[in-house]
Amino acid sequence: MPLHSFLTNRFLKLEGRLYSGNLSEVQFRIESALDRTPSLIVDLDPLEKIDAAGAYMLYIASENARENNKEIILFCKENEMVKLIFSFVGIPYYNKIPKNTRSNNKSVY
Repeated sequence: MPLHSFLTNRFLKLEGRLYSGNLSEVQFRIESALDRTPSLIVDLDPLEKIDAAGAYMLYIASENARENNKEIILFCKENEMVKLIFSFVGIPYYNKIPKNTRSNNKSVY
């Protein structure tokens, strides 16, 4: 199963496993996507597995984006494993895709 696939320039769907063994590749793809858009929605629902290192990398990527006047919206509506890990380590996520994002000149935090 592919780890990720772009659906549009603003949407990245993570599939498969996000763990310490593939963090560099995923981080590179996220950063590359942010070169093309001020706001990136990352769908975490299709993930089969995520570890604390994967969650932390997503958090750091989000913080780095914010420092560069961009944003990463971590979206998870149904994946209970992702919700549990994010809640455990204190990383915020959205369970609805926000209507107002930086691409609309409005901030969501």
